[in-house]
Amino acid sequence: MREGLEPLVYTINEAAELLRVHRATVYRLIAEGKLERVYIGPKAPRVTRESLLALIENASRKTDRPGAVRGALAALKRFGL
Repeated sequence: MREGLEPLVYTINEAAELLRVHRATVYRLIAEGKLERVYIGPKAPRVTRESLLALIENASRKTDRPGAVRGALAALKRFGL
């Protein structure tokens, strides 16, 4: 990948790693409509960057610990999200 170019989509495993959750949790979030899944190929599901950011932003509005959410946002930015 070219330097400075952020990915538009992430694999299920990458999304789970970024969110620090199990991959089953990513699939649950997809089923609940909280993450958007797109297919690059017939068996290549990906999670969009926008839906990951929206999930984090929505969580920041619902938490009593805004510092924890800022920390999560900083971690996602560190991973290029």
